[in-house]
Amino acid sequence: MSKKIRVVSFDVDGTLIDQRFNELISENDIPALVAEKRGCNFLEAKEFCIAEYDKLGDKDLRWYEIEYWLEKFDIPIPAKDIFKKREDLIVVYPDVVPVLQKLKKHGFKIIVVTCMPRIFLKEKIRTFDLHFDAVFSTITDFKKVKSPEIYIHISKLLQTSPSDILHIGDHHTLDYEFSLQAGCNSILIERAKKTKDFSISHLEEIFKFLGN
Repeated sequence: MSKKIRVVSFDVDGTLIDQRFNELISENDIPALVAEKRGCNFLEAKEFCIAEYDKLGDKDLRWYEIEYWLEKFDIPIPAKDIFKKREDLIVVYPDVVPVLQKLKKHGFKIIVVTCMPRIFLKEKIRTFDLHFDAVFSTITDFKKVKSPEIYIHISKLLQTSPSDILHIGDHHTLDYEFSLQAGCNSILIERAKKTKDFSISHLEEIFKFLGN
């Protein structure tokens, strides 16, 4: 790994924020609304919704947009209302703020690179957003999901080289492989259970790669 890392980049869901919030919306709240709309039971609606999510896949930017799914399922409810119902369940992992503080103390620039639409991103990171020097929502800012080209573009916006960036995220392709292909340094985080030798389970582990 590069010895001249200047920028530490983080994904959000599954990296800084517990995934449970997203799961409750996609696997509970939206299926419940679909069940009411279609006049079927909840389990049938949930199975239907998950099948539709899987058809599109998380490499399609629409997969991340609640508005797209509400329109597709013909549910006339603002996405903000669904988000508001669950916002108290946003859980920041306990290692996040101490690690961000330590990175700042050592002089690293800290950024966020996420596919999450900015409409929800602001609320999710509001308790610790002052630690970030820049926040990028690839869906909102570039109308694309993460890709090698996106990481290269962000490095240009930061006026630095991809090799100066260390990106940490939980998606093997979008976070780990694509950032590596762009020339960045990369770490996969697997918080629940490590399955890869090159992954970490706790953010504090990044410092052994940074030499701090």
